[in-house]
Amino acid sequence: MSYNLEKYKDKREKVLGVKKRGLSFGALATIVSCIILIGLAVVVIPQSVAYFNTRHLDDAIFKLGSDGTWPSAVMAEARALTGVKNVVTDKNDTRLVITFDRETTDLNGLTAFLKRSGFDAVLLNRISHMQNVSIQREEKEFEAQ
Repeated sequence: MSYNLEKYKDKREKVLGVKKRGLSFGALATIVSCIILIGLAVVVIPQSVAYFNTRHLDDAIFKLGSDGTWPSAVMAEARALTGVKNVVTDKNDTRLVITFDRETTDLNGLTAFLKRSGFDAVLLNRISHMQNVSIQREEKEFEAQ
């Protein structure tokens, strides 16, 4: 009769002190790597989606040449233009920020619209929309301090 390994396995493990406790190294490494990958995905994916949604948006900041305030009628008319995503004014209504899609409209079209509307508008700046959002966020944090 030959020696049966399975028959005496429990006795052999008891004598040798082999104890089955917890997870194996492979299972533990798999769990840790999955946690790391899920954490990175939670951090990276929302930023990537936000970038892809706003990568073609620019902000044009206009100011009236007469140092007056922007009427609300021009904001409604500007929103109706093709390619314009958002139109806002600053807290004093002295600057007009037009967020537009640079693939469908250009800055010359916006300045021509303001000229047709009878406003002597001066272009202060044209920047990326995400850059403008980050600047506004930093200004709010600075004002909160």
